[in-house]
Order: sequence, then C-alpha cells, then structure tokens
Amino acid sequence: MTAETRSVIRRLAAKILGNYRAPAPSHSRELLLSLEAARRDASPGGEWEALAQEIIAALRENGTRCFLRLPPIARTVHPPMRSLGGRYWAYLLDSARFSPAIQMGLTESPVGQPLPSPHYPLTSPLLMQHGYHLVRLLESTDFDLARIELVLEFGGGYGSFFRLLRNLGYGNRHIICDLPAMCALQRFYLRNVFPTGPQADAPPNLEWVSSATTGALGTQIGAASPSLFVATWSLSEVPQAVRDEVAAVLPSFDYILCAYQRSFGGYDNARYFASLERSLPQFKWKHTECPVYRNNFYLIGRRTD
Repeated sequence: MTAETRSVIRRLAAKILGNYRAPAPSHSRELLLSLEAARRDASPGGEWEALAQEIIAALRENGTRCFLRLPPIARTVHPPMRSLGGRYWAYLLDSARFSPAIQMGLTESPVGQPLPSPHYPLTSPLLMQHGYHLVRLLESTDFDLARIELVLEFGGGYGSFFRLLRNLGYGNRHIICDLPAMCALQRFYLRNVFPTGPQADAPPNLEWVSSATTGALGTQIGAASPSLFVATWSLSEVPQAVRDEVAAVLPSFDYILCAYQRSFGGYDNARYFASLERSLPQFKWKHTECPVYRNNFYLIGRRTD
C-alpha cells in the first residue's frame, strides 16, 4: 500500500468518525450551575469572564453532547490545528521515545464528540499535541512517569493532559491550577471519562486550585518527589504578578515542562523565559524553538541538585 493510499484511508476514517453521534454526557445541569457561579465570581470585564459567558450560552443553546465542537471551546481549548496535525504526527513517528504505550494512550474518548485527526483518526489533534509534549519531555530528560508522585498543571484546558497521563497508568496526585470556569469544565469532562464512586465523581487523585488561590500553591505541593510542573501556553498568558507567584514554587519540582509563544499581549515571552531559566541554575535546561510550531518554544528542565 502506498503512502498516498494510506493517507486517503486515514482521511476517510477521520471523516466517518467525525460524523458519529456522541453519547449524551451526565452532570450537564451541574456544569451549567458551576459555570454560572464562576461567571458571577469572575473579575468584571475579564477575558475569561467573557469566555465563560460564551460557553454558557453555547451549552444552553446546543446542549453538552458535542460540547468540544462548540465555537468558544473549539476556538480555545480543543482547536482543529489543521496545519500542525501532520507535523506533530510525523515527529512522533520518528521519535524513539514514542512507544506503543503512548500511542495507545492517545486513543480518544467519545465524550464531547472530539475532532478526529485525519492523520491518526483514533485520536484528536489536541490529544496528539499532548502526546508530543510528553515525548519532548522524555527526549530531553530522564523522566519516568512510573516514578512521579505529583503533577501540577498550571492551566489544564478541559482535562486532556490529565486524561493522557491516566491512560498511561498514572494514579498519584495531580493538581490543576486554573480559573474557576475552566475547573468546572474539567470536572465535568473527567467525571464523564473516568467516573468513580457512587456519584460518578472525578478520579480521586485529582485536585483543583482556582486562580484566586494561586498564592497557596506552595502549601498544596508539599514534599512530594519526584514531581512535574506543566504549563503549556498558560504561564506565558498571565500577568506578571501571577508569573511571580508561580515562579516562586518552581524550585520545589524535579521536572518542568513549559511551552510558550514568542510574545503575548505585550509580553516578550522569549525574554521572560530566558530570565526564568537563568533564575533556576539548579536545573539542567533544554530551551529550544518547536520544530513543528514556529515562533513557539519549549523550556524543559530537570533538577540536578
């Protein structure tokens, strides 16, 4: 079979999978109530308050069955990444650290009717990108998920990276620090993907810290080791005061994985992350531009002291 034929078959499979009817998620009313509460508590006029209002309106009009395809969600945390998907997949296939276990871990859940990747229809472009993050971490350090005792995500999207790690067998503490509206969306999604207990709760190893309590991160982390800090296009999109709070706890981690764009909202992120790297000499760093996504960068570190 030629490469062209395989490509046609993959794209046909993606089209077929893309038209399936997703199951109706549970806990939809609770999600709407949580989003309404988050909207009321948000700072007036904030960008994410506007996003919460858009999400609420879209869910009320269209329901939750296909919530990952609703415009305010597809525009922000579940993008199609049409121009990047093929490059991500090609990189993964060429990497010695892309194991069969990771490929299996990239199998999508039908919850929310995610967008299928035309390059590997069993996954979505967003989940494939998360697999790419993990492979870059494995290539750059001696990271071993089986040894990790704590993962802290600063900005968790709708919960996809947690889902990938759980698919790979991770069951220790996982903290997501995010805005209240996004925490509500993550809880809703993960309760449907991994229901536990009689109330179909989210997995018990998962904890949330809202943006309002970012300063309490130090007490949340404790002394767990080895530990991983993850911030993909999140630390690079917050005000300086929040960056300073997060930077203060980074020495507590053993591994750091950051992805960022060159600039955002007037911030020179290249300069900021270079400064962050210099401020943490106890880490061995790999700081490079992403070969798949131009003008976007990875700062990956392993503590050596």
